[in-house]
Amino acid sequence: MRVPYSWLLDYIDTDISAEDMAEVLTMGGLEVEEIDNWASADGEATDQVLITSVTSNRGDLLSMTGVARHAAALLDCDFTLPDCTMPRGGEPERAEHELTQGDSQITIEDLEGCPRYSALRLVGVEVRESPQWMAHRLEAAGARPIDNMVDVTNYVLWELGQPLHAFDHKLLVNGHIIVRRAESGEKLMTIDGVARELTENDLVIADEKGAIALAGVMGGTDTEIRERTTDVLIESAHFDPTMVRRTAQRLGMASEASYRFERFVDPNLTLRALGRVARIIEQIDAGSVVGPAMDVRSEDFVRDPIVLRPARTNHLLGLELTTGEQVEMLALLGLESEPEKTPAEPPEEELLHPYPDHRQALERLRVSVPTRRPDIEREVDLIEEIAIVYGYDTIPATLPRNTTGAGVRTRRQKLERRVSEIMRGAGLCENVTYSMMGACDLDFLDLAEDVDQRDALRLRSPAAENQELMRTTLLPGLLSAARYNVRQRVEEVALFEIGRIFVPLEVGLPEERQKLGAVCMGSARTSTWNLPDEYQEMDFYWLKGIMEQLCERLYIDDEVQFARSTHDSLHPGRAAQISVGRETVGDIGEISPAVQEAYDLPAPACVVELDLEILLSHARLLARYEPQPRLPAARRDLALVVDDDEKHTGQRLLNVTREAGGEFLERARIFDVYVDVERLGQGRKSVALSLSFRHPERTPTDEEVEEAMERITHRLRRKLDAEVRTW
Repeated sequence: MRVPYSWLLDYIDTDISAEDMAEVLTMGGLEVEEIDNWASADGEATDQVLITSVTSNRGDLLSMTGVARHAAALLDCDFTLPDCTMPRGGEPERAEHELTQGDSQITIEDLEGCPRYSALRLVGVEVRESPQWMAHRLEAAGARPIDNMVDVTNYVLWELGQPLHAFDHKLLVNGHIIVRRAESGEKLMTIDGVARELTENDLVIADEKGAIALAGVMGGTDTEIRERTTDVLIESAHFDPTMVRRTAQRLGMASEASYRFERFVDPNLTLRALGRVARIIEQIDAGSVVGPAMDVRSEDFVRDPIVLRPARTNHLLGLELTTGEQVEMLALLGLESEPEKTPAEPPEEELLHPYPDHRQALERLRVSVPTRRPDIEREVDLIEEIAIVYGYDTIPATLPRNTTGAGVRTRRQKLERRVSEIMRGAGLCENVTYSMMGACDLDFLDLAEDVDQRDALRLRSPAAENQELMRTTLLPGLLSAARYNVRQRVEEVALFEIGRIFVPLEVGLPEERQKLGAVCMGSARTSTWNLPDEYQEMDFYWLKGIMEQLCERLYIDDEVQFARSTHDSLHPGRAAQISVGRETVGDIGEISPAVQEAYDLPAPACVVELDLEILLSHARLLARYEPQPRLPAARRDLALVVDDDEKHTGQRLLNVTREAGGEFLERARIFDVYVDVERLGQGRKSVALSLSFRHPERTPTDEEVEEAMERITHRLRRKLDAEVRTW
């Protein structure tokens, strides 16, 4: 907004320069972008114009008096409003939605779009050039002088911030003003000479013939002021900001009126603006008022007081202002305060923020906020106003009271961070993908129609194509990232991701669960020279080893098991289910040929997806202390011949061995699997186990070890029909 400085000084008592005023306003929250040294077109006037940048919630600063009131509060100087009293006519006539006065009538059909419409009748009007002082001020403010009637409405618009419009009363059909929604396809020729086609969402001012103005935006040509006009109706109304903005944007129109209505205009300003118009018309001898003003409104525009705790102000700002000082600062802004009955003791929540002055902690103020300040809605907004008046640059730097120290991560955050470190340490790169996916992603995974992952939350307005669902699995993002890398000729892919999936619920928001996913394909080594093929690729066992390392470094005490399983997206016979204790954590395996083809991958990829919340519930932050063994262990190897089927998995052999080994069995692991049809027979395999026995206080005797070995072999024969291989 352009603020001519000489005009601004009409309302405040100060002698500071325009440059100093610009500094004061900028520090007070109203930024002055530059100062324009203006000169009138006729060369008769000069001025310094402050060009301000007003935030969207401060429509009260889009007027000369609004800026002056703000400046007066910052400078603590006298502020004077212009005379807005009606010179004659008495108290305005009021009605709720329809009012008739002589041959004038106002009807509001849409009270939501126009809750208040005020008007004033002028007769004996002489349309001529405006006085030089008015023309110069409007020109400095950026408005083109037209004639005295139009210029008066523009002058009051800049002075008070209330948009006005002048109608030629004789051109109104039966003098009837109707505020209504436009009819679909209705036409209106606006004063800029453009024919506008309206919709049912547009609010118009109409007479009994049709639309004559776009409410809050622009008037029409049918009733505009002409040189022969002698009878004028001045409109001063309050329109819904959203409706005005929607119409102005749809039609690509912008006016000084719409700019202000979009940012909210004080609904209690309509009559004061009409009084100001009447005073100026009388001053320039351009007409006379007929009868009282007409005021049609659906409600009394009042606001409930806001309770302010002076102690809370000091606590948030780090100041020691008395209650009286805060009352005075609010009064400078036109915010009246009165004491409220105080409680005997502060509420319990305020005891968390003890105040130095216990008496002030009990004080309460009821602050009346005028309707011109819709941005002040709660206590903290009042505290911000006090900070502005006090001066942000004068608030001392203080530490918050009751500082307990630096913040720390929660147990869950520490464990998640450790998971990320372990995966990166194992050679995987962290991947971050969108939380959305498409239905095609679930098809690419070859999932059956009845699986849980198909039950996904659908977005009303997807951000992009194939992102209409909230993801229920991390695999689409990881496999898409693998495909992208391959297309960029990066054939060694090792990625992991920690992210949330979204599970719809029957009532309320979806359940969000943290998952860990990974994908790997290609060579695991930077150099494969002189290495056999089986040691080069990142296969199922490579990824399984990372999962074992992860569980080990999370210090999970419960037994971690990998059991053969089936999964729609994984290769039959090359998939396993991971469980910790008695809880299933996730799946690991090689993707099926169908999924590999869908994602256009040149080689099989191995993936894993774990429920991180279940996994971390078994984890510990610290390792459990175990002293280093002082005595050597007794080691034995055991080779078994068993059927090569699901009943005789390596995990099952280890479970039976540990059950029978007794308290001295420290460790059991598989170190070799041997298959030879000629020597072992069809469908048979040899599994070699390494067993370690240790006594906490002494070296186990050969007899004790042999006794344990006998129990183990006996249990394996009885439960799994295992044969001990001796050759």
